Amino acid sequence: MLSFYKGEKINLNIVTQGLIFLLVLFFLLTPSASARDYSLEEATANITVDSNGLTHVEESISYNFEGTYFEVFRRIYYPPGGSIENIQGYCNNEQCTFEIVSIQNGYELIGKLPQPTPEKITFVVSYDYHGGVKVYNDISELHYKLWGDEWERPLNTFTATLTLPTETGEDISYWLHPNDYTQQTYLEDNVIRVKADNIPSNSWYEIRAVFPRIESPDSKFVSIQNEDGFEEILAVEKEYESKQNTAQFLFILTILFVSGIFIFPFYIYFKYGKEPRVDYYALYEREPPTDSKPAVVNALLEGQIGIPTLEGFTGTVMDLVNRDYVSLRDKHETEDVIIEINEKTNLENLLDFEIDVYNLLKSHAPSGSVLWSQLKADLGRGTEFYKFVNEWNKKVKNQIKVDKLFVSKGNSYMVVFSITTIIAAFLAFWLIFDCFPLNQFPVMTNVKYLVMIAAVFSVGLIIFTVTREKSFGRWTSEGRLFQKRWNNFRKYLNDFSALKEHPPESIKIWDHYMVYAIALGIAEKALQNMSLIIPSDQLRDSHFYPMHQSPIFASGFHSAYKASTPKSSSSGGTSGVGGVGGGFGGGGGGAR
Repeated sequence: MLSFYKGEKINLNIVTQGLIFLLVLFFLLTPSASARDYSLEEATANITVDSNGLTHVEESISYNFEGTYFEVFRRIYYPPGGSIENIQGYCNNEQCTFEIVSIQNGYELIGKLPQPTPEKITFVVSYDYHGGVKVYNDISELHYKLWGDEWERPLNTFTATLTLPTETGEDISYWLHPNDYTQQTYLEDNVIRVKADNIPSNSWYEIRAVFPRIESPDSKFVSIQNEDGFEEILAVEKEYESKQNTAQFLFILTILFVSGIFIFPFYIYFKYGKEPRVDYYALYEREPPTDSKPAVVNALLEGQIGIPTLEGFTGTVMDLVNRDYVSLRDKHETEDVIIEINEKTNLENLLDFEIDVYNLLKSHAPSGSVLWSQLKADLGRGTEFYKFVNEWNKKVKNQIKVDKLFVSKGNSYMVVFSITTIIAAFLAFWLIFDCFPLNQFPVMTNVKYLVMIAAVFSVGLIIFTVTREKSFGRWTSEGRLFQKRWNNFRKYLNDFSALKEHPPESIKIWDHYMVYAIALGIAEKALQNMSLIIPSDQLRDSHFYPMHQSPIFASGFHSAYKASTPKSSSSGGTSGVGGVGGGFGGGGGGAR
């Protein structure tokens, strides 16, 4: 009835060696933030579908630890309309105690580690899915994420077996997504064997297997679909294979394009990008050198010139906290933070983009307060926060007189080149995000980075000038002084010895500085320095004291923005044929 299918894979290792070399060089030159770390060396998954459709899963995940960790965990979620039963778990050599905690739509399986933390450990879990297999009028289907997108570390090696309730492999078809990770796969009787490697963090890997229809299906064990499924599944997979081949071709084409645009921008840089000299030789700035708003400082030093990053948005939120428009308070016995809106009627002292942030927070706190975890979840739903941030960025830029700070004669020679490259980059990004979702076509991640390189070299004077003091143009003398002074203030906040020798005189001044530390992207380091220098009794008077208990709050808007970013609509629903990436299972885990 059905036929075996195995997708072909194009080896791109030779083509990507240059990119890999640059990434390796970057990480070698970047100092390690902490000696505490772990890696996921190997994982296995053995899945067995019984004759009644019940799906049994047994997994093992091997960790390597450096430093102290207290537990490993694995999150699993119910299949649509189904349940998870018979959960068990242990660690090799009885090295951990096993716990099960209910979470939204599933469970968290926890292995409590002994102390000192073992260098290596293997966490083994097993469970049964009820309702995971779909039974159509003509066939049965298991569409299952072998590896979920919530793992916080990449996986080196992955192996899986899938045993299906049929006597031979002649009645089985299967597909793997994304096939880029697959190293080896074959069908032996009724068992599909898969080997994959180098699955990045926050990336999924799934299998779709089609096999003969389960006779007399029971809705207790399977999801019954009152329609034919095979032809539609086949059409979905053929479309995916065609797009995968197109993605490979676009990758090669992008390499040629980017190689061609390297030469001209570098010529313009070396000829016209020399910076003006300024008579400024200070080692540090011990207070904010200008009265610029944190979002403005962020937009000039961290983002593209005039366009803030999310740290600029977060810095604005914290500026409202420091100015008592908003308050932060600990939620006792948890690591959460309560955000309280102070009902001030006089907003005349706020700029338009600050009022927008205040109103955004207020709209999500109808009773005057909201938990940070709830706010983050609310902002991540839909695409409203994504749209808000992009409109907000424009308002921040309107407050900056960029021309007084930055000019470039060289840029006048780059106009035609830049416009052409920007248009090409926008078209490429549209193609990637609208037609080729990165989680389905990992090769397009390389295309994305190459296109980003192309955009950096066409409008790269912004990033290079701010972060590396290089550009196709140059700062004005005023702009150069602004950049140097604020970078020196950043150095001061980062340098514990400088802060200890010349600390701010009061907790109020500390709070003022902390707003800029967030906008400059050094919140975690500044919080650490602050807690080491300020006595604990004084620290409690800080507006930002709850952030010392939950430092993730300072960067948490990133996850909400990512969740609100428009996504491809190709994923399947709870019934009918699902698209690529629509399999149940997945989840994730890690160590803490």
